Amino acid sequence: MLWMATGICSFTAQSVTAQSVTMELDTNAIAIGAPASLSIYADRDLAMGFGAFSWPNWGDTLSGGLEILERLPLDTSALEASNGKNLIRVKQTLLVTSWDSGFRAIPPIKLVWNGVDTLNSNPVLLEVRLSPPGEAGKIAAPAQIRQVQWTWQERIKKWLPLIAGILALAGLMFWVVQKLKNKSISPSAAEILSEPVELAHIRALRELERIQADAIWKQGLVKEHHASVSITLRAYLEGRFDFPAMERSTDEIRNGIEHLPIRREEKELIFEVLTLTDLVKFAKLSPKTDDHHRVIERSIRFVELTAIHATESSE
Repeated sequence: MLWMATGICSFTAQSVTAQSVTMELDTNAIAIGAPASLSIYADRDLAMGFGAFSWPNWGDTLSGGLEILERLPLDTSALEASNGKNLIRVKQTLLVTSWDSGFRAIPPIKLVWNGVDTLNSNPVLLEVRLSPPGEAGKIAAPAQIRQVQWTWQERIKKWLPLIAGILALAGLMFWVVQKLKNKSISPSAAEILSEPVELAHIRALRELERIQADAIWKQGLVKEHHASVSITLRAYLEGRFDFPAMERSTDEIRNGIEHLPIRREEKELIFEVLTLTDLVKFAKLSPKTDDHHRVIERSIRFVELTAIHATESSE
């Protein structure tokens, strides 16, 4: 039987300072290929302000010839030191092993505090032993099966060909379906199914005429009357010039409209309307009767001046 020490081999700092790093093993001797738990503790004093440790980027091996089998997540806890100070401890646990017999010295682990100070842990020593020889003339018993945890990189390499094949097959099926769909619709059928799109100025003029005919301001719905005019003009800007105006303020529209093919006279018309509707909606302005008619008339004038021409519509 393989003898393994049950004691914990550890070296701790003589006194806890503001920040300290210690390292320990859960055993001082293992057999070849057997796992050992290596723990690194990073302590900081709560009374010394805030900060963070920068941990090394470990690969597959540690300095000293040990192979890293698994890296456990960081564990943070609060504890009280022997001198009565309150500490925050961050623990990093690594499962390590070695495939060569002999003594393995793990040099101090270096952590960086707040990107400035470098702190060194204590070194640790691990003995890796050969299995004892079996009895002469007898076949040795089978070794125990040891489970190995695959890393996510190894899992990706294993499943990557299958995933690539599935994606390629899905892409091929999508391409075939699109080809069949396009082939099934003849040009004449596509022309029959397509419906003419109503132009933006036609929708806007129809809506403005409805608002003018309803005249809900006569019923005391002054704010609703002016809000409907503002929404209609904003919708017209989006449909006519592909300019996102519904969610923008008047000032944002003023800055963005400079890049649109709108003349100065037309800009004055729309901003006169939007400014008046904003005052009614947000500043609680009490407009006069002429103001109710003017926002409609100015809006209709702006739409007529900027409406798409017949040649543009045919194109």
